[in-house]
Amino acid sequence: MMLGASGLILAAFFNESRKNPLETRLGKPSDPAERGRQGGAESIAAGRGRSLPPWVASLAELGEKLAGTEKSREDQRRLLTQAGFRQDEATGLFMIVKTGLGLSGLVMALAFGGGEGLSLGNIALAMGAFFAGGVGPEMLLKARAAARHNAITRSMPDALDLMVICAEAGLPFTRIMKVVSKELELSAPVLADELSVTSAELQLLPDRTSALRHLAERTMVPTVESMVATLIQAERYGTPLAQALNNIAAESRNSLILTLEERAGKLPAKLSIPLMTMILPPVVALVATPALMRVIRSLLS
Repeated sequence: MMLGASGLILAAFFNESRKNPLETRLGKPSDPAERGRQGGAESIAAGRGRSLPPWVASLAELGEKLAGTEKSREDQRRLLTQAGFRQDEATGLFMIVKTGLGLSGLVMALAFGGGEGLSLGNIALAMGAFFAGGVGPEMLLKARAAARHNAITRSMPDALDLMVICAEAGLPFTRIMKVVSKELELSAPVLADELSVTSAELQLLPDRTSALRHLAERTMVPTVESMVATLIQAERYGTPLAQALNNIAAESRNSLILTLEERAGKLPAKLSIPLMTMILPPVVALVATPALMRVIRSLLS
Protein backbone atom coordinates (compact mmCIF):
# COMPACT_ATOMS: atom_id res chain seq x y z
CA MET A 1 0.00 0.00 0.00
CA MET A 2 2.87 2.33 0.81
CA LEU A 3 4.46 1.56 -2.54
CA GLY A 4 1.16 2.41 -4.23
CA ALA A 5 0.93 5.67 -2.31
CA SER A 6 4.47 6.60 -3.36
CA GLY A 7 3.56 5.88 -6.97
CA LEU A 8 0.45 8.05 -6.74
CA ILE A 9 2.50 10.92 -5.32
CA LEU A 10 5.02 10.72 -8.16
CA ALA A 11 2.24 10.45 -10.74
CA ALA A 12 0.45 13.51 -9.38
CA PHE A 13 3.73 15.39 -9.15
CA PHE A 14 4.68 14.89 -12.80
CA ASN A 15 1.19 14.84 -14.31
CA GLU A 16 1.29 18.54 -15.08
CA SER A 17 4.29 18.12 -17.37
CA ARG A 18 2.33 15.92 -19.79
CA LYS A 19 0.00 18.47 -21.36
CA ASN A 20 -1.81 18.27 -24.66
CA PRO A 21 0.32 20.16 -27.24
CA LEU A 22 -2.81 21.36 -29.09
CA GLU A 23 -4.26 22.85 -25.90
CA THR A 24 -0.93 24.53 -25.18
CA ARG A 25 -0.78 26.11 -28.64
CA LEU A 26 -4.42 27.23 -28.55
CA GLY A 27 -3.87 28.84 -25.17
CA LYS A 28 -0.99 31.05 -26.37
CA PRO A 29 -1.72 34.75 -26.94
CA SER A 30 -1.60 36.17 -30.45
CA ASP A 31 0.26 39.35 -29.53
CA PRO A 32 4.04 38.77 -29.93
CA ALA A 33 5.01 40.91 -26.94
CA GLU A 34 2.45 39.27 -24.69
CA ARG A 35 3.49 35.87 -26.02
CA GLY A 36 7.11 36.61 -25.14
CA ARG A 37 6.26 37.68 -21.61
CA GLN A 38 3.98 34.71 -21.05
CA GLY A 39 6.53 32.34 -22.57
CA GLY A 40 9.17 33.49 -20.10
CA ALA A 41 6.80 33.10 -17.20
CA GLU A 42 5.76 29.63 -18.36
CA SER A 43 9.39 28.61 -18.76
CA ILE A 44 10.13 29.42 -15.14
CA ALA A 45 6.80 27.99 -14.00
CA ALA A 46 7.80 24.71 -15.62
CA GLY A 47 10.30 24.34 -12.80
CA ARG A 48 8.62 26.21 -9.95
CA GLY A 49 5.18 26.89 -8.62
CA ARG A 50 3.53 23.91 -10.30
CA SER A 51 -0.09 23.41 -9.29
CA LEU A 52 -0.57 20.22 -7.29
CA PRO A 53 -3.61 18.53 -5.76
CA PRO A 54 -4.27 19.67 -2.17
CA TRP A 55 -3.47 16.28 -0.65
CA VAL A 56 -0.12 16.15 -2.45
CA ALA A 57 0.68 19.69 -1.27
CA SER A 58 -0.14 18.61 2.30
CA LEU A 59 2.21 15.64 1.96
CA ALA A 60 4.90 17.98 0.64
CA GLU A 61 4.54 20.18 3.72
CA LEU A 62 4.84 17.11 5.94
CA GLY A 63 7.90 15.98 4.03
CA GLU A 64 9.54 19.37 4.58
CA LYS A 65 9.35 18.71 8.32
CA LEU A 66 10.89 15.28 7.86
CA ALA A 67 13.90 16.79 6.07
CA GLY A 68 15.50 17.81 9.36
CA THR A 69 17.37 21.05 9.93
CA GLU A 70 17.40 24.02 7.61
CA LYS A 71 20.88 23.08 6.39
CA SER A 72 19.69 19.55 5.58
CA ARG A 73 16.72 20.91 3.66
CA GLU A 74 18.96 23.30 1.74
CA ASP A 75 21.40 20.52 0.84
CA GLN A 76 18.52 18.30 -0.27
CA ARG A 77 16.99 21.11 -2.32
CA ARG A 78 20.35 21.81 -3.98
CA LEU A 79 20.77 18.13 -4.89
CA LEU A 80 17.26 17.98 -6.33
CA THR A 81 17.93 21.12 -8.37
CA GLN A 82 21.12 19.62 -9.78
CA ALA A 83 19.12 16.52 -10.70
CA GLY A 84 16.62 18.66 -12.62
CA PHE A 85 13.78 18.86 -10.06
CA ARG A 86 13.32 22.60 -9.52
CA GLN A 87 9.81 22.51 -8.05
CA ASP A 88 9.25 24.10 -4.65
CA GLU A 89 7.55 20.93 -3.41
CA ALA A 90 10.33 18.61 -4.61
CA THR A 91 12.10 18.39 -1.25
CA GLY A 92 8.99 17.48 0.72
CA LEU A 93 7.75 14.93 -1.81
CA PHE A 94 11.17 13.34 -2.08
CA MET A 95 11.33 12.91 1.69
CA ILE A 96 7.85 11.36 1.67
CA VAL A 97 8.89 8.91 -1.06
CA LYS A 98 12.09 8.01 0.82
CA THR A 99 10.19 7.43 4.05
CA GLY A 100 7.43 5.48 2.29
CA LEU A 101 9.88 3.18 0.51
CA GLY A 102 11.84 2.62 3.71
CA LEU A 103 8.71 1.71 5.67
CA SER A 104 7.52 -0.49 2.80
CA GLY A 105 10.79 -2.40 2.86
CA LEU A 106 10.53 -2.76 6.64
CA VAL A 107 6.96 -4.10 6.49
CA MET A 108 7.71 -6.48 3.62
CA ALA A 109 10.79 -7.86 5.38
CA LEU A 110 8.80 -8.51 8.55
CA ALA A 111 5.86 -10.00 6.63
CA PHE A 112 7.94 -12.38 4.50
CA GLY A 113 10.58 -13.21 7.07
CA GLY A 114 9.66 -16.87 7.26
CA GLY A 115 7.22 -16.68 10.15
CA GLU A 116 9.96 -16.99 12.77
CA GLY A 117 8.74 -14.01 14.75
CA LEU A 118 11.05 -11.25 15.93
CA SER A 119 14.25 -13.23 15.66
CA LEU A 120 17.62 -11.57 15.35
CA GLY A 121 17.83 -12.47 11.67
CA ASN A 122 14.42 -11.02 10.88
CA ILE A 123 15.22 -7.82 12.74
CA ALA A 124 18.50 -7.47 10.83
CA LEU A 125 16.68 -8.15 7.54
CA ALA A 126 13.99 -5.58 8.37
CA MET A 127 16.54 -2.92 9.29
CA GLY A 128 18.49 -3.65 6.11
CA ALA A 129 15.34 -3.35 4.01
CA PHE A 130 14.42 -0.07 5.72
CA PHE A 131 17.92 1.28 5.11
CA ALA A 132 17.90 0.17 1.46
CA GLY A 133 14.47 1.68 0.86
CA GLY A 134 15.59 5.00 2.31
CA VAL A 135 19.05 5.15 0.74
CA GLY A 136 18.08 3.81 -2.70
CA PRO A 137 16.25 6.98 -3.86
CA GLU A 138 19.15 9.10 -2.58
CA MET A 139 21.63 7.09 -4.63
CA LEU A 140 19.45 7.30 -7.73
CA LEU A 141 19.12 11.05 -7.26
CA LYS A 142 22.89 11.48 -6.93
CA ALA A 143 23.42 9.35 -10.04
CA ARG A 144 20.97 11.51 -11.99
CA ALA A 145 22.66 14.70 -10.76
CA ALA A 146 26.08 13.34 -11.75
CA ALA A 147 24.78 12.37 -15.20
CA ARG A 148 23.36 15.86 -15.74
CA HIS A 149 26.63 17.39 -14.51
CA ASN A 150 28.65 15.36 -17.02
CA ALA A 151 26.20 16.13 -19.82
CA ILE A 152 26.45 19.88 -19.19
CA THR A 153 30.25 19.70 -18.98
CA ARG A 154 30.46 17.94 -22.36
CA SER A 155 28.02 20.34 -24.02
CA MET A 156 29.45 23.63 -22.77
CA PRO A 157 32.20 24.08 -25.44
CA ASP A 158 29.65 23.77 -28.26
CA ALA A 159 27.24 26.09 -26.47
CA LEU A 160 29.95 28.70 -25.99
CA ASP A 161 30.89 28.52 -29.68
CA LEU A 162 27.26 29.17 -30.58
CA MET A 163 27.18 32.09 -28.15
CA VAL A 164 30.28 33.57 -29.79
CA ILE A 165 28.66 33.32 -33.24
CA CYS A 166 25.47 34.97 -31.98
CA ALA A 167 27.41 37.73 -30.21
CA GLU A 168 29.48 38.48 -33.31
CA ALA A 169 26.22 38.67 -35.27
CA GLY A 170 25.12 41.50 -32.97
CA LEU A 171 22.43 39.74 -30.93
CA PRO A 172 21.80 40.94 -27.36
CA PHE A 173 22.65 38.58 -24.54
CA THR A 174 19.02 37.76 -23.72
CA ARG A 175 18.40 36.77 -27.32
CA ILE A 176 21.67 34.78 -27.38
CA MET A 177 20.57 32.59 -24.48
CA LYS A 178 17.20 31.95 -26.10
CA VAL A 179 18.68 31.07 -29.51
CA VAL A 180 21.36 28.78 -28.05
CA SER A 181 18.86 26.96 -25.85
CA LYS A 182 16.64 26.42 -28.90
CA GLU A 183 19.50 25.11 -31.05
CA LEU A 184 20.71 22.68 -28.36
CA GLU A 185 17.34 21.05 -27.69
CA LEU A 186 18.22 17.91 -29.65
CA SER A 187 21.98 17.60 -29.17
CA ALA A 188 22.18 18.76 -25.52
CA PRO A 189 18.71 18.72 -23.91
CA VAL A 190 20.02 19.09 -20.34
CA LEU A 191 22.00 22.24 -21.07
CA ALA A 192 19.19 23.57 -23.28
CA ASP A 193 16.77 23.21 -20.37
CA GLU A 194 19.02 25.17 -18.02
CA LEU A 195 19.67 27.90 -20.59
CA SER A 196 15.95 28.23 -21.32
CA VAL A 197 15.26 28.82 -17.62
CA THR A 198 18.05 31.41 -17.56
CA SER A 199 16.62 33.07 -20.68
CA ALA A 200 13.23 33.39 -18.98
CA GLU A 201 14.83 34.78 -15.83
CA LEU A 202 16.76 37.33 -17.88
CA GLN A 203 13.45 38.60 -19.26
CA LEU A 204 11.67 38.73 -15.91
CA LEU A 205 14.30 39.58 -13.29
CA PRO A 206 15.41 43.21 -13.01
CA ASP A 207 19.07 42.27 -12.48
CA ARG A 208 20.90 40.20 -15.09
CA THR A 209 23.58 39.08 -12.63
CA SER A 210 20.96 37.36 -10.47
CA ALA A 211 19.84 35.18 -13.38
CA LEU A 212 23.45 34.28 -14.18
CA ARG A 213 24.19 33.40 -10.56
CA HIS A 214 21.09 31.22 -10.47
CA LEU A 215 22.45 29.33 -13.48
CA ALA A 216 25.77 28.70 -11.71
CA GLU A 217 24.00 27.58 -8.52
CA ARG A 218 21.71 25.18 -10.38
CA THR A 219 24.42 23.46 -12.39
CA MET A 220 27.51 23.59 -10.14
CA VAL A 221 29.67 23.02 -13.24
CA PRO A 222 33.11 24.73 -13.19
CA THR A 223 32.84 25.83 -16.83
CA VAL A 224 29.44 27.42 -16.21
CA GLU A 225 30.70 29.12 -13.05
CA SER A 226 33.68 30.51 -14.99
CA MET A 227 31.35 31.75 -17.75
CA VAL A 228 29.06 33.44 -15.22
CA ALA A 229 31.97 35.14 -13.44
CA THR A 230 33.42 36.38 -16.74
CA LEU A 231 30.07 37.69 -17.99
CA ILE A 232 29.41 39.53 -14.72
CA GLN A 233 32.84 41.16 -14.90
CA ALA A 234 32.32 42.02 -18.57
CA GLU A 235 29.04 43.73 -17.76
CA ARG A 236 30.56 45.57 -14.81
CA TYR A 237 33.63 46.88 -16.65
CA GLY A 238 32.11 47.29 -20.12
CA THR A 239 34.04 44.53 -21.91
CA PRO A 240 32.57 43.67 -25.35
CA LEU A 241 30.31 40.65 -25.13
CA ALA A 242 31.82 38.87 -28.15
CA GLN A 243 35.33 39.21 -26.75
CA ALA A 244 34.30 37.91 -23.32
CA LEU A 245 32.48 34.92 -24.80
CA ASN A 246 35.40 34.19 -27.12
CA ASN A 247 37.78 34.06 -24.15
CA ILE A 248 35.42 31.76 -22.25
CA ALA A 249 35.09 29.45 -25.26
CA ALA A 250 38.88 29.20 -25.63
CA GLU A 251 39.29 28.42 -21.93
CA SER A 252 36.55 25.81 -22.14
CA ARG A 253 38.20 24.08 -25.09
CA ASN A 254 41.57 24.07 -23.32
CA SER A 255 39.98 22.67 -20.17
CA LEU A 256 38.29 19.91 -22.18
CA ILE A 257 41.58 19.02 -23.90
CA LEU A 258 43.40 18.89 -20.55
CA THR A 259 40.70 16.63 -19.14
CA LEU A 260 40.99 14.26 -22.10
CA GLU A 261 44.79 14.24 -21.81
CA GLU A 262 44.49 13.47 -18.10
CA ARG A 263 42.20 10.53 -18.84
CA ALA A 264 44.58 9.28 -21.51
CA GLY A 265 47.49 9.52 -19.06
CA LYS A 266 45.63 7.42 -16.50
CA LEU A 267 44.77 4.74 -19.05
CA PRO A 268 48.06 2.72 -18.82
CA ALA A 269 47.75 2.47 -15.04
CA LYS A 270 44.15 1.30 -15.35
CA LEU A 271 45.09 -1.27 -18.01
CA SER A 272 47.80 -2.80 -15.81
CA ILE A 273 45.25 -4.54 -13.56
CA PRO A 274 43.40 -6.46 -16.31
CA LEU A 275 46.78 -7.10 -17.97
CA MET A 276 48.14 -8.79 -14.85
CA THR A 277 44.97 -10.69 -13.99
CA MET A 278 43.86 -11.87 -17.45
CA ILE A 279 46.87 -11.90 -19.78
CA LEU A 280 49.88 -12.64 -17.57
CA PRO A 281 48.60 -15.94 -16.02
CA PRO A 282 47.93 -17.60 -19.42
CA VAL A 283 51.37 -16.51 -20.67
CA VAL A 284 53.06 -17.94 -17.58
CA ALA A 285 51.08 -21.16 -17.97
CA LEU A 286 52.09 -21.51 -21.63
CA VAL A 287 55.76 -20.95 -20.81
CA ALA A 288 55.92 -23.12 -17.70
CA THR A 289 53.75 -26.05 -18.84
CA PRO A 290 56.39 -27.84 -21.03
CA ALA A 291 59.03 -27.70 -18.30
CA LEU A 292 56.51 -28.85 -15.72
CA MET A 293 55.47 -31.79 -17.92
CA ARG A 294 59.12 -32.87 -18.33
CA VAL A 295 59.63 -32.75 -14.56
CA ILE A 296 56.51 -34.85 -13.99
CA ARG A 297 57.60 -37.44 -16.59
CA SER A 298 61.08 -37.70 -15.09
CA LEU A 299 59.64 -38.24 -11.63
CA LEU A 300 57.24 -40.91 -12.87
CA SER A 301 59.96 -42.78 -14.75
